[in-house]
Amino acid sequence: MSVYPDDRAIQALKRYDQAEVYVSETVVRTVYIDGSRISNVETKTDAGMMFRMIDGNRSGKSSVSLNSEGAVQDCLDMAEAVLSRSPGAKSPNSYASPAQARIAAPDVWDRRVEEASAEDLRELARQVIDNCRVDIPRAQIRVSCTESRTVNGNGVDVGHRSTMVYGHFTSMTRIDHPGEGMETYHGTGLDLDPARIGEELSRKAEAAAVSREFKGSEKLTMMLPPSELGDMLLSSVGSAVNGENRKYGRTMWAQSLGEKVASDSLTIVDDPSSPAPLSCVFDDEGIPAYRKAVISGGVLEGFLNDTFCGDSTGNGMRRSSVEPQGAYDRTPTIKPLNLVVKPGSMSKERMIESIDHGILVEKFAWPEADELTGRFGLNVRCGYMIRKGEVVGTVNNALLMGNMLEAVANIEAIGNDPVQTGVATVPSMSFSGVDLVGNRGLAA
Repeated sequence: MSVYPDDRAIQALKRYDQAEVYVSETVVRTVYIDGSRISNVETKTDAGMMFRMIDGNRSGKSSVSLNSEGAVQDCLDMAEAVLSRSPGAKSPNSYASPAQARIAAPDVWDRRVEEASAEDLRELARQVIDNCRVDIPRAQIRVSCTESRTVNGNGVDVGHRSTMVYGHFTSMTRIDHPGEGMETYHGTGLDLDPARIGEELSRKAEAAAVSREFKGSEKLTMMLPPSELGDMLLSSVGSAVNGENRKYGRTMWAQSLGEKVASDSLTIVDDPSSPAPLSCVFDDEGIPAYRKAVISGGVLEGFLNDTFCGDSTGNGMRRSSVEPQGAYDRTPTIKPLNLVVKPGSMSKERMIESIDHGILVEKFAWPEADELTGRFGLNVRCGYMIRKGEVVGTVNNALLMGNMLEAVANIEAIGNDPVQTGVATVPSMSFSGVDLVGNRGLAA
């Protein structure tokens, strides 16, 4: 690895009870689509450093972009200034100590990403456009290569390198009325399929264009595909097992360790050994990452921690699964590395056939539950009404309400179609007991 802290930062580690320097360098290439035309291809390089320390009961930190000769010394001076003004804490936690790796290095570096040229990205964008029957108002394909290093005064000296590919695509068409679609791709390799993306953008926009406004209200089964379920689980279950939320009593599951919190059919592990944007051997604090049970057969097995919470599980992360730049500017926070839901045996078609009265949500306005309570009230932009195992219509402009922390206890079926969606690998799932409300239902 070529990225390593400047010697001035390494020497500064010796001056404090605890100290750490983190450096990262990222090269990002992005192609933009506007109005079904390629508008721009840009390349950016981003390098920076964070220095943080603990001296007695005081702490300090600072971060800088390494774009000038004096940047390293500026960072050290600013961190020292923060330390001198620190109000102190009762018992600041120590930084990481050296430890052996617990997993083999995951496959998160794709040479095709490293070697991708501007023309390669243009060609990918052209193929998406050529395979899409409808307009693409805005889209982007972003590829990046990141190298980082964590060194501290305890003897930790670990590095990481990874590639990341992120694609975000929107589509629009008019049939009876405007219809919109959206597709995303998160991964570490250049494996996105432009023909499939173009077809899905077309299908989703065309389906939304012939949908009808839902009226009335009813309690039914909610079926979510991986594209909508990933963020719903991360914002609810992911937050519920966040160790900082447990530390401050902000999670509904704070006192539920070893107890049943979900359906017997639900098993979730945090697995950094498989290719995912945040998979790693050591987290961004230098703690070994490993495959750990979160929920097993509905029972809460553990929480995810960083060094701030103590007893770190190797989930202290600076890096983002979406934004590759600026890792050095972020203090480590607890993040899942790759929450993996154990898939079931049912196909998507068989799941639909098993639903008596429900809705398959193709697209929410924004698929996210409340991080503290798990509650949600989301606008359905496009959904398929299911009656007696058959799709009988397409609806929009309806409010779907429920609670994801309750929904995981009311799972009806889990599909066999897992998709890696950033830091979650999830299949389609269906849940009973949610409420669908249209305009007349709200007025009533």
